[in-house]
Amino acid sequence: MTVLVLTDPAAAQAVDQVARLVTAARGVGEVVTLAAGTGSRELAKQVIRLDGVTEAWWGEQPGQERIAMEDLAAWVARIAGEFSHVLAAASLFGAEFIPRLGGLLGCQPVTGVVEIRDERHFLRPIHAGAALALVRTTGHPILLTVRAERFAPAPAANPMGNTRQITDIPPLGLSRRMAFLPGTRAGTADPATARVVVAGGGGLETREDFALVEALARALGGAAGASRAAVDKGLAPVSLQIGQTGLIIAPEVYVAVGISGAIQHLAGIKEAKRIAAIDIDPNAPMGRMADVFLAADLRAAIPALLRALTNRT
Repeated sequence: MTVLVLTDPAAAQAVDQVARLVTAARGVGEVVTLAAGTGSRELAKQVIRLDGVTEAWWGEQPGQERIAMEDLAAWVARIAGEFSHVLAAASLFGAEFIPRLGGLLGCQPVTGVVEIRDERHFLRPIHAGAALALVRTTGHPILLTVRAERFAPAPAANPMGNTRQITDIPPLGLSRRMAFLPGTRAGTADPATARVVVAGGGGLETREDFALVEALARALGGAAGASRAAVDKGLAPVSLQIGQTGLIIAPEVYVAVGISGAIQHLAGIKEAKRIAAIDIDPNAPMGRMADVFLAADLRAAIPALLRALTNRT
């Protein structure tokens, strides 16, 4: 069996994400990767070296930085029958692409996969991560989105191989991109891939409070994030939202600032290796999740932490 892995060349740390997807796909068979859009050629040159990758395809449309999702889905639908599975990350890219492809092929995708048991059995979280469901699916091809952070990256063990350029992805003209505005603030890291994430929640009251969260994230060499409560207050952009209706992350260290610990938010941080929390309420539910809990006002605690980090360096 051969698995087609779709990748987003615009994703931060795209190579690491692809390497993890390759590990997941190798649980089924050989791997062919496809990246489309600006940067796809350079990504393919790195991906072809990953253990298990037999071919790395890349494609661009003249004058287009990003290929429209409907164009890419229509092209993949024409060749999908050559593959046993089509797989993408459980990211914004995968969440948009795989359902489009499923609609064109008449296939029901399996989303948010955290473990591949065999070619037809997959484990995925349900009820905001409170339980895991073992799903058996039929049909051809099988469509999956995978939580890449649950898999170790495949090593770059292969000698440099040949990549294949895809030149026949025609524009359907169904939509036209008017502008592309980055969701994260200029100069900030991406919380989806950062090793350290500092997130602010409903305990924040002002933009100055969120600026403290961003300052601590920079001092720790990480990324800023937010709970839905902070986003709803207008303190952070929706692109930084972490939780069931936002990003699912797996950093080495997660710092929750003024976040109560609602189950919808916890669904997004279950894979964090270490959790620290700062909250004025010593009985906040997040305290039961945290490895380290500081009962303090963030407006006093974060400046003190920043001073300590500055003195340490």
